[in-house]
Amino acid sequence: MKKIWLLILIIILGAVGFIYFSPMFERVPPKIIVYTNGYTNLNNPIKIKIKDNKGIKEYKIVLIANNMVEVLQNVQEPNMGKDVVINLKLPKNINAKKIKLIITATDTSKWHFFAGNEAKKEVILNVDKISPDAEVINNSYAIGRGGSAVAIVKVKDDNLKDAYILVDNKYKFKLTPFKKEGYYISLIAWPYNEDRFDAELIAEDFAGNKVTTHIPYYWRSGRIYRPVIKKLKISDSFINNVAKRVLEKMNMPIPNDPIKIFKEENEVVRKMNEKEISKITSLTDTNMINSFYINRFNPLPGSVKEAGFNEIRHYYYNGEDISQAIHKGVDLAKIKHAKIFSSNNGKVVAAKYIGIYGNTLIIYHGLGLYSSYSHTSEFLVKKGDKVYKGEVIARTGSTGGVFGDHLHFGVYIQGIPVQPIEWMDSHWIKTNILNIIKEAKKAID
Repeated sequence: MKKIWLLILIIILGAVGFIYFSPMFERVPPKIIVYTNGYTNLNNPIKIKIKDNKGIKEYKIVLIANNMVEVLQNVQEPNMGKDVVINLKLPKNINAKKIKLIITATDTSKWHFFAGNEAKKEVILNVDKISPDAEVINNSYAIGRGGSAVAIVKVKDDNLKDAYILVDNKYKFKLTPFKKEGYYISLIAWPYNEDRFDAELIAEDFAGNKVTTHIPYYWRSGRIYRPVIKKLKISDSFINNVAKRVLEKMNMPIPNDPIKIFKEENEVVRKMNEKEISKITSLTDTNMINSFYINRFNPLPGSVKEAGFNEIRHYYYNGEDISQAIHKGVDLAKIKHAKIFSSNNGKVVAAKYIGIYGNTLIIYHGLGLYSSYSHTSEFLVKKGDKVYKGEVIARTGSTGGVFGDHLHFGVYIQGIPVQPIEWMDSHWIKTNILNIIKEAKKAID
């Protein structure tokens, strides 16, 4: 008799153990993920993902809007797999400002007396079917390749997510709040490497409503915007005393072949340096500003221009064209170790050695506008310093990948190099930037 009871006990314990440890009776409920930021425009589908280690056998989605309850989906299948992805389309005739989604899912486990494990998730969504209000208040009349312009815009939406100016469908220029709530300003650029130019004001809210407004700019053409092709001879002396030295200071391996040394310095290092400068000069103001003013840049008074912006350079070694580069500033020469002046107030954001650019000073002037001073022999200010118009900030030199003592002067707008000659022209600044801002302020007031 005892043996029978022992056998029954063993069977019971075995059954309990089987149920407890068997994968058939796993006790982990499905996981429900709703990809949403809490807003919907009723047009864009809501992505829902249901995951389970064992598999999904049924799910149900219920919509509650005002006092209406509607079953949107009720799917029951023996085994839908371990991952179920649903792109839920909401009814477009909803008039409620808020809706609730209740999602339940059951897995294929035999737990709960073969009923399976159930998961439930509730999500509240704000309904917004109205696109942002976006309009152009004023903008520069014209822009040239490699040049600059300004735009003042109005963007309003209760649930605004982002607003920016998109150039050529790939260059994003951030907006700075300007003067009053809902108004913004931005300096923009026509990148030197783009043959065509197009600017759009983009505004998008959290519900996915998006509006695009074209910003009209006349394409300016002329001598200043046409790239110049220049041929430069490279000697063994330059390779050994300049290019090689740049690689050494950058802690890069030195090739044995002289052509490879120059190409490494002129192409690989240049790309690294330009990426670094672009990163340093990419930020703009996020706090509201009431105005913007800039003087013409004249960093080296009495100097001679030796090279221009967007100059296409071909480097020749023993008669062979071995490398190319595009010059992204203007070269100004005077006397050796000449004083470099700050033409505008600003803040020093970089004072460091940057490869082919040598000792480089970068100053921020507000509204995403930066000026750079390269190949200097001496810094007279340091990173973090505030500088003022007329202050001596550095001296010219021949650091980096250069042929002699001079200043490489560059101007950047949100990381994009632009034509410095425009910003060295007081008439251009007044006509294309300052007057446009002045007129926009009147319209806003």
